[in-house]
Amino acid sequence: MARIKLVEIVDHLSPQLRAALDEAVERTLPGVEVDHAQLYREFRRALGTRAKMWENVPNSAVDAD
Repeated sequence: MARIKLVEIVDHLSPQLRAALDEAVERTLPGVEVDHAQLYREFRRALGTRAKMWENVPNSAVDAD
């Protein structure tokens, strides 16, 4: 098992994750006004409180340089 810092990975992939979250909201709640920046901030805050500092992931999910 490999260990990752999930919150750091989310921060690193923030642009991609924000775009994906925005797309999911638009598909799920078409026509509903959503403050996308606030939604992402709340998602990030919730993740920070629920995730452990280090999370175990399968070795197959990691490719180290």
